[in-house]
Amino acid sequence: MLEDLPYLSELRVVGAALMIVGFSILAGVVLTRSSFATSGRPALGVAFGAAALSGVAVLVWPSVAVALWCIAGTMAVAVAILSFRSFGSTEGVAARPISRNDHFATQSFTHILNAADICVMTDGPDLRCRWIINPPLGRKPEAIIGRTDREVLPGDAANYLSEIKQSVLTSGEPASGEVELSAPGRPRAWFRIHTIPLMSTAENIDGVVSVLVNFTEEHRRAATLEQVTQALAEANQRFDATLEGSNITMYRQDTDLRYTWVYNPPQGTKVEDFLGYSDSDVLSEQSLRLVQAPKMRVIETGVPTRLESSMRINGKLRWFDIRVDPLFERGRTTGVNCMAIDITERKEYEQQLRFVMRELTHRSKNLLTVVLGIARQTAQTVDTLPVFVERFGARLQALARAHDVLADESWRGASIEELVDTQLGHVMAKADERVDARGEAGMLSPEAAQNVALALHELATNATKYGAFANANGRVTVRWGRSSIDDSLFEITWRETGGPVVSQPIRKGFGRTMIERLVPRAIEGSSDLRFLPGGIEWTLRFPKTYIVSAE
Repeated sequence: MLEDLPYLSELRVVGAALMIVGFSILAGVVLTRSSFATSGRPALGVAFGAAALSGVAVLVWPSVAVALWCIAGTMAVAVAILSFRSFGSTEGVAARPISRNDHFATQSFTHILNAADICVMTDGPDLRCRWIINPPLGRKPEAIIGRTDREVLPGDAANYLSEIKQSVLTSGEPASGEVELSAPGRPRAWFRIHTIPLMSTAENIDGVVSVLVNFTEEHRRAATLEQVTQALAEANQRFDATLEGSNITMYRQDTDLRYTWVYNPPQGTKVEDFLGYSDSDVLSEQSLRLVQAPKMRVIETGVPTRLESSMRINGKLRWFDIRVDPLFERGRTTGVNCMAIDITERKEYEQQLRFVMRELTHRSKNLLTVVLGIARQTAQTVDTLPVFVERFGARLQALARAHDVLADESWRGASIEELVDTQLGHVMAKADERVDARGEAGMLSPEAAQNVALALHELATNATKYGAFANANGRVTVRWGRSSIDDSLFEITWRETGGPVVSQPIRKGFGRTMIERLVPRAIEGSSDLRFLPGGIEWTLRFPKTYIVSAE
């Protein structure tokens, strides 16, 4: 009839298989019985009744037939097992020799259990083994029958099995569990145990039936999977610890360049800002042109590439070094896997370096121009080479001292107080005792600092030869701050007192030209030089744009 049912499902096949096995075993049992009545097994009649009913149902209603096949097959297997003379109590059964068919059925059943590595056993009320097929771990049935679990197995396993079986004897309810068993010379094995009560009558429990299924390989796979899972979790923790707080972003995109996974997004952004969006949604047109074509080329060719791109985040332009690798799934490219490193600081450093190099070139040219001008002007006011070398060298040293002050401030500027100290310190060992220098906070820009330093050098040199520093009583006062004449100007005043009496000079040398014309012109300012009887007074005024913050 099975061939007449082309629509059989897997369940129907299982039912049919049970039916075939069950009735194969029953055939051997029936052939050794004279009748159903004398066999003491009324259940055999129930099984054959179910089989007959299923046969009729196959012709009338195939779907019902399948269910009955399953019922009849199951009952047939159960009844066949109960029919073995060694299974449970044999009371009321006429003794007879074991037939060839009985032996064949028993052998078939044993082979099935061996192939599945399943042990079936019964215990009496005292939990001593009555009957066992396919003992675990290669043990012999005679070494187990008549003994309890505690007499056969190690302590923990024996106690566990005894507790399960005792609970079934006490409650009458099935119980299950898992246990690890061992035997000398054999590897440890894991078994699932399922125990049900063995009923002698409708209400009396005569023992228990236990089925032990070896699931060692499954347990090992589960343990291996757990170890791999743990190792993966630890690797993920190390991965998280490495990337968290770093400037590295990992992400994946599909073939449409839509973000499917983002880890550690750039500072100032969230994962939600990218997932489901494409590069065209999150990048500017300029940045899109830098990344779109290379990424699509990786998808088409499968060849990794590297590129740089920018992205504006919270109003600030940030730069990224991006490594793009193809993402393969089942032998085909499904997108790209990218690693982006924030290189904004490096870009800013490179930009600053380029600026510094340009500034250095510009300042070097200016410095050479200043040096050339000093040389020419010095040469015009001296008659001998030794005098030229002395004066020219002193002015170059004044310029060098100004550069030292600027270098200490990374060329951001130089404070006027430091310029006064450095330019007067070379002419007086204790200039601070005869110099009063103070003013508003702030620094001169590099260009202004160089020119003011040259002016202070000329004033200090003149004071040493003819002014306040020419005797022991003279003093110099230096003040700086906002101009009292024009608030947009900044002024520096040099005033000498207590020195020799001053008179208007007849000859105009290079130093005077420097402080009256060259320095003011270089910083878009003006100067006022007065020769008072008590000492000279010089005032320099220039735009406050040449003042930079001291912070």
